[in-house]
Amino acid sequence: MKFLAIGTLGPVRPVLRATNIPAFLALVVIALAWLFAEQQNRAVFRHDLHSEVLGEISLIRAKLEGNINGNIQLVRGLVATLSTEPEMDQTRFATLAAALLQERSQIRHIAAARDLVVNLIYPLQGNESALGLDYNRNEAQRAAALRARDTADLVLAGPVDLVQGGESFIGRFPVFTPGPNGSETFWGIVSAVVDANKLYTQSGLLDPDLAIDIDLIGHDGTGVNGARFYGSGAASANDPVTADVILPSGSWRIAAIPKGDGPERLRTPGHFVC
Repeated sequence: MKFLAIGTLGPVRPVLRATNIPAFLALVVIALAWLFAEQQNRAVFRHDLHSEVLGEISLIRAKLEGNINGNIQLVRGLVATLSTEPEMDQTRFATLAAALLQERSQIRHIAAARDLVVNLIYPLQGNESALGLDYNRNEAQRAAALRARDTADLVLAGPVDLVQGGESFIGRFPVFTPGPNGSETFWGIVSAVVDANKLYTQSGLLDPDLAIDIDLIGHDGTGVNGARFYGSGAASANDPVTADVILPSGSWRIAAIPKGDGPERLRTPGHFVC
């Protein structure tokens, strides 16, 4: 009796025959070419996206610098006048300050502090609570006031919460009166209070059509090593595009990413529309 072997396999055929090698190599080459093209496409996309974000923040940077510098220049004339009229009274001060504030600016009010105690202010209405403010005793504003005195130079502080309400940046100008033989005597400081919300609005930060999320870093003009004072922090944490805002005293760092999906937009071609 003869038995048949059940399930006996025939001869094993090699998967990769010599005749299949060219096709296999062609498939590998095509796959590698596709991966390279995809990487190139993503690199080009990221570069274009970076350029678009940089274009947005460059415009905002220019507006911030222009607005801050414009506000500062308006006040320098008042400081020069006060140094030659150290006994200036409230009426004279209000007349000069009113002429300045007719210009387009974000200045909320201007105060002068003889011996670091506020004694002149414009406009007076709504700011009465600031009269008599002694910077030597005000912990939040003392350091900046003393730095302006000691460096004999403009100091930009903020944003700070004001005693009369609201959040503002404050440019502090030291005032020196001329003395004999070219000497100078410290009189006090003039503070130009810049409305933070108005500055943000007129610089484009609050534009509802803005396509990027922004953080501003450098409280008190301390630059990249300073504290964040604007934004949620999402931009700073997600490989942002950055630019520096150069101030008359110090700098701020702008960090920005595309609005919405954050870093995902940096990985998905075609997602960001400027």
